[in-house]
Amino acid sequence: MFAIEVNYLTGRCVATSHNDRRQSEWPPHPARLFSALVAAMHDPAKPDQQERRALEWLEAQPPPAIAASTATPRTVAAHFVPVNDASVISRSLQEKRAEKIEEHSANYRNALEESGGEMTKKVMRLKSNIESQRDVTSTVENVGTTSTQSAEALFPDHRGKQERFFPSMTPDEPRVTFQWASQPPQGLSETLDGLLSRVTRLGHSSSLVSCRVVTDPASPNWLPSISNERSEVLRTTKSGQLAVLERQFQSHEGIKPRSLTFVAVPYRNEVATPSPETLRPATSGHWIVFEFDHTSRSFPATRTEEVAKAMRSAIIKHADDPAPEGLTGHRHDKTASRSPHLGFIPLPYVGSEYADGRLLGVALSVPHDLDNESRKAVYRAIGKWEQTAGRDSLRLLFGAKGVLRMKRMTVPSTMVSLRPAVWSRPSTHWASATPIALPKYPGRLGRGTPEARSKAWKAAEQAVVASCSHVGLPEPSAVEVSFTPFIPGARPTTQYPVVRQSGNTKQIRRLIHAFVTFDSPVEGPLLLGSGRFFGLGLMRPMPRKEKSDA
Repeated sequence: MFAIEVNYLTGRCVATSHNDRRQSEWPPHPARLFSALVAAMHDPAKPDQQERRALEWLEAQPPPAIAASTATPRTVAAHFVPVNDASVISRSLQEKRAEKIEEHSANYRNALEESGGEMTKKVMRLKSNIESQRDVTSTVENVGTTSTQSAEALFPDHRGKQERFFPSMTPDEPRVTFQWASQPPQGLSETLDGLLSRVTRLGHSSSLVSCRVVTDPASPNWLPSISNERSEVLRTTKSGQLAVLERQFQSHEGIKPRSLTFVAVPYRNEVATPSPETLRPATSGHWIVFEFDHTSRSFPATRTEEVAKAMRSAIIKHADDPAPEGLTGHRHDKTASRSPHLGFIPLPYVGSEYADGRLLGVALSVPHDLDNESRKAVYRAIGKWEQTAGRDSLRLLFGAKGVLRMKRMTVPSTMVSLRPAVWSRPSTHWASATPIALPKYPGRLGRGTPEARSKAWKAAEQAVVASCSHVGLPEPSAVEVSFTPFIPGARPTTQYPVVRQSGNTKQIRRLIHAFVTFDSPVEGPLLLGSGRFFGLGLMRPMPRKEKSDA
């Protein structure tokens, strides 16, 4: 076994997610650590060949296991910083010269390679051409050749500003360990340890670290997974990564925009695996997630029930005839099933500062205890739908109200709200992302005498408690209810259409948002209330302190 320990000296990790500039990366990805090692190797004018061999060994190893504690994200604020490249040289001239420099540089490298490194006349001429294109002295010093508009842009009042974000995570334990099963060849462990001593940051320049090789690492909790279920995608390396990074540097030279080459590997956080003390509701299970096409019309979370019922109709349309009870949720006599059955859960964008409550996708919730016949029928129905319409052409039709195009996700999504692990993480604190349809009418919550309203609100709390018991959970230790949501981005109950009891168009279900606290951790997904099979009462695990920020 070989292990590298990274200690965050400031107690926090400042590293931006590769697919969302407003999100933090945690745990740090193996590819990020490897890139930091490559940068350290190239600090000297002439890289050490022993260090190169060590990195070539490291890049070829299977993805490492990672030991990383939980971490709390810092609230992300936008910062507007002055543009660094204000210039008196016009953009068009800069672009023309940049093209020439790139052309001459490519010819220069080719000529140098052909000459075996010898500075021939051809090589010298091409080098002179590069220097000539870089020399802008005459353009900026001669009177009458300077652009007045460009010159004014140099003054502080005229400098443009660009929006930047610096997301960070504060880990419970500011230490991360990467662990590989193999031991490096003789001498390479010491070489890597020396190289690690020169790594000063991981991520942003403020994310200071101290790195070293260790022989007694902590037990890993992030493990490479062969399944995409309840996993996060981390960037790792493969053979040839060092050479690719060096070629890319020759192109961007540390100045131009660039992106890190990586291998995407799903990781499972074993901390999220329920312990014997973790409670599991009847609504927990496996999710099959469909992602909406974001170029089509967006639907707000207030249309949750409408979208869920449309998804149910589409699945039943392509299911076996007759469709099993575990798929439809109804017995053959049309009465409601009392056995575990499929749920249709639209997934809203909630939980972040910029969340707007729109629906990003829909999940088919397959209960753990669903019978095998129904489970197979679900997958056959999905397969038939995809075969008929084309995998990337699945649609839900709403007439004049619009069309939702979607496709089934086969790899973990880059969008947090579409990751099953986000909704299933064990927690003692849960808040409603969509309002709960109370199983019993509590009375008038907004009208009547103060005594009557107080009685109605207490009845609403008891209805939430009853909803917890109905899915097999103990009574929560605390329940807070409100018309307004407890999660950023969630929509108030007043914006939702009226929900009526199934089979009784006159009986209205009262909608309410809730923040529920249990004495022991509860594993999700958790849905409460009468509309739980159609996405209402979708609960999200969250730290207690986030409730006050909503």
